[in-house]
Order: sequence, then C-alpha cells, then structure tokens
Amino acid sequence: MSPTRLLRHELPRLEETESRYSKTLAGISPALMRVLLLAFLHSSLAFSVFGACTAPKNLIEKENCLPGSAQSEWNVSGAGAPNIQGFAADISVNAGQTISFKILTNAVLYHIDIYRMGYYQGNGGRFITSVSPSVPLPQTQPPCLTDSSTGLTDCGNWSISASWAVPGAAVSGIYLAKLVRPDTGEPSPILFVVRNDSSHSDILVQTSDPTWHAYNDYGGNSLYAGNPLGRAFKVSYNRPFNVPNMYTWFFSAEFPMVRWLEANGYDLSYFAGVDAERKGGVSRGR
Repeated sequence: MSPTRLLRHELPRLEETESRYSKTLAGISPALMRVLLLAFLHSSLAFSVFGACTAPKNLIEKENCLPGSAQSEWNVSGAGAPNIQGFAADISVNAGQTISFKILTNAVLYHIDIYRMGYYQGNGGRFITSVSPSVPLPQTQPPCLTDSSTGLTDCGNWSISASWAVPGAAVSGIYLAKLVRPDTGEPSPILFVVRNDSSHSDILVQTSDPTWHAYNDYGGNSLYAGNPLGRAFKVSYNRPFNVPNMYTWFFSAEFPMVRWLEANGYDLSYFAGVDAERKGGVSRGR
C-alpha cells in the first residue's frame, strides 16, 4: 500500500470529524458550556499573570503579582451610605502629587481605605493604605452651590476633609477611596485616577468619568433627569457619585476591561476622560 493510501485510510474524513464534534457539543447543555467557558477563561487569565511573576515585563505585570484584597473587603454597593458621602477635589493626580477629599458626614470617627483596582489573582483590588481625617470631627460642610437655570449642583465650596500624598512610585491606575464609618459599618466610594505623566506605556487607558458625571444625579439633577426641563444643562465634578443607571458606572463595563487588560499583563498607564482636554499633550507624547 502506498504512503498516500495509508494516510488516507488512517485519518477520518473531514466531514466525519465535524459530525462527531457536532454530536459531542450537542450533548453538552448550554449552561454547562457557559460554565466550562468561564472556567477556561479564568484559568487562562490566572496563568497569564502568574506565569509572568518570575520576570515581569512591565509595571502592570509586577503590580498584579502582589497579593490582592478580597472583593468583600473593598466592594461598595452602588452609591454607598447616604450618611457619609464625598468626592476627590480632582478626578486625577500625577504620581507624587497629593489627592484631597471633601466629605460630608455627621460621624465623629471615620477612615478612608485606598485600593488600586486591577486583577490581583482575581480579587480585583489591592489595599494600599488607610487615611484619617485631617480636621476635627464632626465636620460641618455648607450646602452645595446650585443654579436653578441650568440645574447645576456644585459642592466645590466644601472644605477639605483628608488628603493622601500619593507616592512617587505609585503605579498608574484607577483607585478606590472607600469611606468607612465604624459606628455603623456603612461605606461609600470615591473613584480617582493616578496618572504617570512621564510614562511611555504601550496603552493609555482613558476612564469614562464624563459619562459617570453625566448620569450622576447627586443633588437631584443629571444630564438625563431632573430640572429645569426634565434634565440639567450643566453638571459638576465637584459632588459625590450617585449613579442610578449602574450600566454607566465604572464597575459595570469598565472594571471587567481593566481586569482583563491587567490580567494579561498589557503595558498600561491611565488618565481621566477630562484629562484628554486639559492634558492632551500627555497623550500626544506617547
């Protein structure tokens, strides 16, 4: 028998292979298929990070090799507790600068736990440090400024409550400041970005903070609901987050993207959406 005939005899025909494969898949329920696919993807992500920890190629890989914090530790549901609310005085700061927080609460004691969001063995975040208020408590804040003609609510007239000197070696990323009052155990979230303006990373990730604030209805109005004509015509970054449409919030679609990018060790740095306007030269220099 010729080699050609032997090969033809031993290998099944293409249509036979496809038929057997189709029958095998048909015997697996859609639910089981989804479970198997998710398990495969999760194991692939874990392998991609852990496999690089012996010799990380960039700061993101190195950062995600550090132990993460369980989601139950950093997670805040929605807008958090109404009796402790706050925002960052600026949505982003460069590594080495100071980020300040303005907080409204009647608590006589609270602290701010700061986490960097990423992959971290599937935990999604890593505890960085804890910050205490820099003013006597309870702190009284004035009513937010409002403009009835535009629907604007601006709490920029609040006083600074606490600050964090971001280390110069801090890895660029999206950071969560979790406000926690121990008397009730209730938390609230503040999101901000740590940039690295001197970075020449392969990818610059821009957050969707303009969308977060467009849907943010703290004070009663957003660009999609409220007054003066069914919506506001102007909104401010100077207010706590209250995003009723959770599909437009960071933890809906953006956070899974961040996890995936960092799990796969892409060379990243981050800046805020508003930075595209005020720091456009940073992106052009990459």
